[in-house]
Amino acid sequence: MKPHKALKFATILALLALFMVACGGEPESVEVTRVVTETEVVEVTRVITETIEVEGEQVEVTRVVEVPAEEEPQEPPAEDEVVTITWWGTERGRDTATTRELHFQLARAFEESHPNTRVAVSLFPSGGFGDRVLTAIAAGEGPDVYYHFWATDIATQGFLEDLTPYIEASDFDPQERWFPIGNQRAVYEGRYYGLPRDATAGAIAYNMDMFDAAGVPYPEEGWTIADYRETAIALTDRDNDQYGVGAIVGSPGCFQWSSFSYNMGAEFVSPDGSEVAGYLDTPEAAEAVAFCLGLTADDQVTAPAGMQEQFGELVFLSGNVAMQHISTWELPALNEQAEFNWAVVAPPRFDENTEGIAWTDSYVYYMNAESQNKVRAWEFLEWITGPEANQIIAESGVWTPPQPEIWEAMGWSEDPILGVFWNELNKEARVPNYLRSQYYFDCVGTIFDDVWTRYTELGETDVAAMLAELVPPAQACLDDNYASQE
Repeated sequence: MKPHKALKFATILALLALFMVACGGEPESVEVTRVVTETEVVEVTRVITETIEVEGEQVEVTRVVEVPAEEEPQEPPAEDEVVTITWWGTERGRDTATTRELHFQLARAFEESHPNTRVAVSLFPSGGFGDRVLTAIAAGEGPDVYYHFWATDIATQGFLEDLTPYIEASDFDPQERWFPIGNQRAVYEGRYYGLPRDATAGAIAYNMDMFDAAGVPYPEEGWTIADYRETAIALTDRDNDQYGVGAIVGSPGCFQWSSFSYNMGAEFVSPDGSEVAGYLDTPEAAEAVAFCLGLTADDQVTAPAGMQEQFGELVFLSGNVAMQHISTWELPALNEQAEFNWAVVAPPRFDENTEGIAWTDSYVYYMNAESQNKVRAWEFLEWITGPEANQIIAESGVWTPPQPEIWEAMGWSEDPILGVFWNELNKEARVPNYLRSQYYFDCVGTIFDDVWTRYTELGETDVAAMLAELVPPAQACLDDNYASQE
């Protein structure tokens, strides 16, 4: 066995600690120890610390469990051998009951065409899901297949199966099968470490009733961020609990995970995610960040944080928010719950001399590199990202599939709502800034939280000076993390 293969579990634990810092969660106490020589693993143990109740008191008990060293390469199961694979998914607050049902519908449909494979579905809350997966993998109990939204360079940690050989042996071309973002979100150094679950894009939803009542024209494709700001001001009446914009735009997400992260004339990190110096500490970046900050602190057009506590991510559903940046992930809830007339428009571009840049994204299916059922797991992955499954997904209305041909078959390319997203998905794709480095949230994301607090709550307005102060330690953090991989 290659040493780097054996060492991957140590990196999983280090990565789990990183996710705990980023997400504020604490996984169960699990430590995996592997003593490695130059060529082989000579000892493998798992130390598990549990807290149990003894006579009314909480007592920590530690037990050591021997774990077998890595086995010989798997033999493909016989065609008539019944094999069960595990599939883990998530549920978010914006999801509907149909979302849960879709997972089981897909599993049963796959089993019908693959009668010797069973799919065991487990759904978990989305919060802390990454921690849960990493803990399970470290304990040797990870799922065969799951989906998440890791940065592409997570592949360096070694716990993801390289799917490139499987794709090369298949009869489909990924470049022809999926939207551009589907061929970027899980590709690292030219190798596929995942397949797209869906494809989404950013757009601006607007409350037509609020626009009509205020006598404000509807926004049109080709508008600019200056137009956006003026529209938000015109539609804000705080005395009557009405706000021009809400949710993401009223938080650091405005310049991190929305179309504004591109369309304000700046990139914040390098394409490979390893550099923030020279990107976030530029005049263009400072101007972009200040634009979002100003909407909240100066123009006061953003909905209050309390509204998000009431309505969750989709404050637009309140009926008191004129515009909200959304993706297709929010469409099921909007279609079911909105009690007003609404529409969507392409995100605003930077100015009249620039083209709009699409924010697109995708959840990604991964295969556990330690799966004992890789042959059947691949069959499931290939099927669930292919035309049969994507047709089921499209008809459910839960996710928008990563396959353009399904969108066209459904007539979505001409739909007044989905057609806007279709146009965005067909633009040149970029991996979102925050998904370019596995160390982003630990090293870079805190910058935006700091600047946001200092500007909107403490009254500091020199954004360029704040960024100049905060970027060097962020770059040092990135450098240290990447150096540790070498």
